[in-house]
Amino acid sequence: MKKNSYWLFLLGLFLTACSTTKPVPYQAKWNAPFNYADGLQPDQQDQKSRLKYGIINDDKFLYLSLKTQDPQTVKQILSNGLNIALSPAGTRKGAYSLVFPVVSREDKKAMRNIEVDLPNSLSLNRMLDVFNKEALWKAPQGQRFINLVTTDTGIRSHISMNQNGELTEQITIPFSMIGVNPEQASVLDVGIRIEGVSSQSGISPRVSVGMGTGMGGFGMGGGGVGVGLGSGSRNGTTDREVDIRLQVKLAHSIVE
Repeated sequence: MKKNSYWLFLLGLFLTACSTTKPVPYQAKWNAPFNYADGLQPDQQDQKSRLKYGIINDDKFLYLSLKTQDPQTVKQILSNGLNIALSPAGTRKGAYSLVFPVVSREDKKAMRNIEVDLPNSLSLNRMLDVFNKEALWKAPQGQRFINLVTTDTGIRSHISMNQNGELTEQITIPFSMIGVNPEQASVLDVGIRIEGVSSQSGISPRVSVGMGTGMGGFGMGGGGVGVGLGSGSRNGTTDREVDIRLQVKLAHSIVE
């Protein structure tokens, strides 16, 4: 009996070690000379969540582009939002993070059993329009909401969906917001994960989609891809969990 317990103990340690996600090395590309809006396309894909990602930088900004057409991953992002964690050298893990889109507790509850007709839903377009107005910035000094319309901080985030049901999220973060000098720093840890997966999670943004439980016809379009925004299972988890950890090697200008 003691021998069996010993082997079970070793097996538990082995499984725990295997479950630990190690950062994936990623080489960022230099922003110049192409235009960010037209030039940045994801060049890698997380096999578990099927979320594509791409990262470039210049001497002032870090740019991220995320794309997915997987219904489960789209559902998770719209229902919970993404947390982009940034860990410069010498700081604690996830010292800085951007939550986008910001999904309130009220809207999360309202969306649990709603079918969204993607991408032709008028209500979906309204929801994305609201999402594009605000993000939540977390730093060691505290957290605050960022107005994405005035972009007074230089942080920019935008979420959209095309006619094929592909969700795109583009994010711009100034290096000054995370205290990094890209000419001196070489590596930046970046984490991409779902902000929350339970109906009790979520935050209270200053702007809200305003979807009360009395609003029945959330999907108002036709001919799109039907995606339910309820949880993927009883415990709120799915096999499309988004949990990407990258060790990004920052790019430097060719002209020194």
